Amino acid sequence: MNTLARSRGVLGWFVALGALASLLPQCALAQAAAAAQPATATVVMLSDLHLDPFHDPAKLPLLLKAPLEDWEAILSSAQSPTQAADSAAVQKACGGSRQMDSSYALLRSSLRAARAQAPDARFVVVSGDLLVHNLDCRYRAALKLSQAAGDDQSLSAAFAEKTTVFVMKQVEAAFKGIPVYLALGNNDSRCNHNRLDVRDDYLKATVQAMLDGLVGVSAEERTLALETYQSAGYYAVTMSAPMERTRLLVIDDTYMMANFANCEADGADRKGAQEQLTWLARELDGARQRGENVWLVGHLPPSVNPRSSPGRLLRLCTDGSAETFLSSNALANLLSSHADMVRLAIFGHTHMDELHLLGGKAGVPVKVVASVTPVDGNLPSFLLGKVAPSSATLLDYQVYVASNTTGVGTRWAREYGFDETYHEASFTAASLGDLIGRLRADTAGSSAESEAYQKHFYKGADGFALGPFWQAYVCSLDQPTAEGFKTCVCGGK
Repeated sequence: MNTLARSRGVLGWFVALGALASLLPQCALAQAAAAAQPATATVVMLSDLHLDPFHDPAKLPLLLKAPLEDWEAILSSAQSPTQAADSAAVQKACGGSRQMDSSYALLRSSLRAARAQAPDARFVVVSGDLLVHNLDCRYRAALKLSQAAGDDQSLSAAFAEKTTVFVMKQVEAAFKGIPVYLALGNNDSRCNHNRLDVRDDYLKATVQAMLDGLVGVSAEERTLALETYQSAGYYAVTMSAPMERTRLLVIDDTYMMANFANCEADGADRKGAQEQLTWLARELDGARQRGENVWLVGHLPPSVNPRSSPGRLLRLCTDGSAETFLSSNALANLLSSHADMVRLAIFGHTHMDELHLLGGKAGVPVKVVASVTPVDGNLPSFLLGKVAPSSATLLDYQVYVASNTTGVGTRWAREYGFDETYHEASFTAASLGDLIGRLRADTAGSSAESEAYQKHFYKGADGFALGPFWQAYVCSLDQPTAEGFKTCVCGGK
């Protein structure tokens, strides 16, 4: 080798060494960044808040006149002398056999307790129903006005919008500095429950409050979220750190309900459902192409409702059919067909603490979060989840339950944990498939796991034993369609 060649070779080694040296700090930074990412992250899950701003009807005129910033002071002020009688009158006019929804004291207590139990929470998920049941009726009764003769609820529409914004801002204030991902429920509307128009004024009035919760989301994604939420209450964002490569898809499946109608009472209007399903398919395909994980948040689970009517269930195998929450199997089918990247779907609506599985052991795990509202006679609760950010897997969760339904002097105690109770190290499709298999094999519902499920899925002192309906209920856990549920329950009968 001549001198020139040796010189070039030496020079090449120096260049290579220099390049390597320049990469070392970058590698060190990358390693430090990876080490800084937590192995697990805490998520707060809330559902069915159902704030009742008419708990003290005498405060309603003050709320109507006051800016939103003053609502907290008004609602937390001393009760009026006639509160008990006035509240009972509103409840009698509008509540029927139901219990009371969440007072402001209860809402505040639940948010403070969740924050206290999870000071390290990295994000919050709210799976819908922010407003009190029968808002228009309660609004009119509190103001001592005659009830609406027909379906028109325009008198209370502005108050419904204002109350929704208030609830959204209360959650965001309680968890200031971290993302709050909010979905709407079937009671979140300016008109009747189970109703909403496409591009409804209610959506335009509440969109900014929703956007305010999207901490860490890019300006481009916020703009897209604004457009889609204003159209039909849905949006997509890339979840903030520490979540990695995870797309969050939020839907308003009120439009997909079996008994949906728009605010003009047109039950054949399915534009909102079709728009969301088309968008959802496109988002799921895009996430798959980009190699992203997906979480989906909605309100009504894509499942049957086995508790709709005991009589209906008894007739199921002869001349009956199952009731489903949604009008079609489209959502369940779409999620199941993308089970390779949908790591978790979160819903509410039933006010129960439930789990479901779409598409079998290679499918999609579904968590139904129990309610804050005690309207069904249950105790309020919330859920704290432990997530693996790198895989977007829900590893475990703990459920906390209130000592009373008032929010006054309320103690929030840990009720149970998923792993320790059901002996599964993660909340995945495979683990749920194994668990549901064990529950199904226990036909009497008497094993420790079966009894734990029946104890915990309804929040109350004695739980809610399903008795002869246990096997039918278990069928609902992994049979989301009316046809599959009937086959599971009835077999060859």
